[in-house]
Amino acid sequence: AGEGVDVDDALALDLFRRAASLGDPGAHEELGFAHSTGWAGAAEDPARAVLHQYFAAMGGDPRGQMAMGYRHLHGLGTPKSCATAALYYEAPASKLIDVVRDPLAGPTPTVEKTRLTPDTEGGDGGAVRERDVVQYYQYSADMGNADAATAIGRIFAVGAKGLRRDRKRAYRYFAQAAAQGDADAMSQLGHLFANGLGVRANNATAVNLFKTAAEKGSANAQFGLGYMHLAGYGVERDEKKALNYFTKAAEQGSAEAQFHVGAMHAKGVGVKRDYTKAFYNFNLAAHQGHAVALYNLAMMQLAGLGLPASCKNAVVLLKGLAERGPWNRRLEAAHGAYRARSYQRALVKYMKAAETGVEVAQSNAAYVLEGAKDWWEDWGIKGKDADDGDRERRAIHYHRLAADQGNVRSLLRIGDAYYYGNGVGEVDRNKSAAVYLQASQKRSAQAMFNLGTMHEHGLGLPKDLHLAKRYYDMVLSADPKAWVPVKLALWKLRAHRWIDENWTEGANLPGWAGWASRHLGSVAAHPDLALAGLCGVLLAVVVALRGLVSLFAYVFC
Repeated sequence: AGEGVDVDDALALDLFRRAASLGDPGAHEELGFAHSTGWAGAAEDPARAVLHQYFAAMGGDPRGQMAMGYRHLHGLGTPKSCATAALYYEAPASKLIDVVRDPLAGPTPTVEKTRLTPDTEGGDGGAVRERDVVQYYQYSADMGNADAATAIGRIFAVGAKGLRRDRKRAYRYFAQAAAQGDADAMSQLGHLFANGLGVRANNATAVNLFKTAAEKGSANAQFGLGYMHLAGYGVERDEKKALNYFTKAAEQGSAEAQFHVGAMHAKGVGVKRDYTKAFYNFNLAAHQGHAVALYNLAMMQLAGLGLPASCKNAVVLLKGLAERGPWNRRLEAAHGAYRARSYQRALVKYMKAAETGVEVAQSNAAYVLEGAKDWWEDWGIKGKDADDGDRERRAIHYHRLAADQGNVRSLLRIGDAYYYGNGVGEVDRNKSAAVYLQASQKRSAQAMFNLGTMHEHGLGLPKDLHLAKRYYDMVLSADPKAWVPVKLALWKLRAHRWIDENWTEGANLPGWAGWASRHLGSVAAHPDLALAGLCGVLLAVVVALRGLVSLFAYVFC
């Protein structure tokens, strides 16, 4: 990585080998990447890559566990097995839950997944706007605005938006807003007192704040009262009252309350055990990103509690949780390197994250490789004097991985690769059409347009102007903003049909019409050239007319 020292991939590889020989799981994970990609001159050996990733996983390395889970999920160098993938993914997912359940750990860990596209290039506008918003809220709060004080208090309470966590400052802002009668601020203060965060723990004060805010309709306060009654903190333990408060808060959309209602139904606390209701409430909380609810949903789907067992759905949930862990921060580091124009460093980090099955990393690795033509030959993942064909092949490799996880843009790039013969060996229009068809079934307007063009000209598909028109029409249903190119394509198609019908079929006509059709028959074979020529003639006529008008004005005016 070159952090504090000069970059030396060969030395890094040697040190990883030494550490792995001593049993370090993180070093095994790094060697798995090296042998999977040929990084730093390591032998590109899929079997060795799997072996090192297995040792990393067995040693408890979350990245190694994710890599093995991903391989078993898709059958990449290992037997395809959903159950085995679930076992591997459960380990890092449960580690994330341990962090989330710690009240002193702060907010639920998140990893920002920034997808690289031509639209995201240039500037850090989002971060700048975010800082401006925080500064505006802080200024408004300091001027006495209660809503702004609550908002900035929330930020300080968890440490976000570029601000470090400072619960004492959060307490001051919440107290300021609560003094003005803000119910949300009162509920936030209640949670600080209940957990002793930034203040001395005081259950009686917490309960009073929760009651006052709950009377104003605060869902957060209702949840707080439910929790106090469930645990018996500051009040007598009463499971039915707890469930009542949780239900009220859940009906207002509180994810924590929805989770607790689900947990009480799952365990039969204060209510008869009902896995169906538990699943329903966990699902509501999960849709808001509640990590523990997502984990419980996965476990219920594996065991078939509340609904038929579904390993596939469970693995999707566990994989998503594993990707939220702090061990995936290399994805953020990769984006930082890309923004700093350190493209080689960004590529290596994206490729490492891609090994663990993160789809955004796979897509971004392909994106960086596509733009690496200017520097690839002088660098290369294996060293200098790299082959540009290897770059194209690797880009398509990562596009395939991303496409297998549902990335439609990567499907399009694979179709383009077969169409032009980049990174896939030779041009294969039939395979290109098959890939475009697959993308069109995912409602890709670009794929529909490409299929229309291929049917219009008989490229990889039978020439069929009716089918071409159908695909062009489908583009508008998928993306109404494509009106202009679609209309131009339809006008061109109409001209194409006229050329086919009149100049090809007219070859057998008597007299001058037949002579013209026979001598201009090549136009029907190349209607695009004919239309381009017609446009050129029209442009020349327009230019000539403008010249005549100017001459007329000069002579007579």
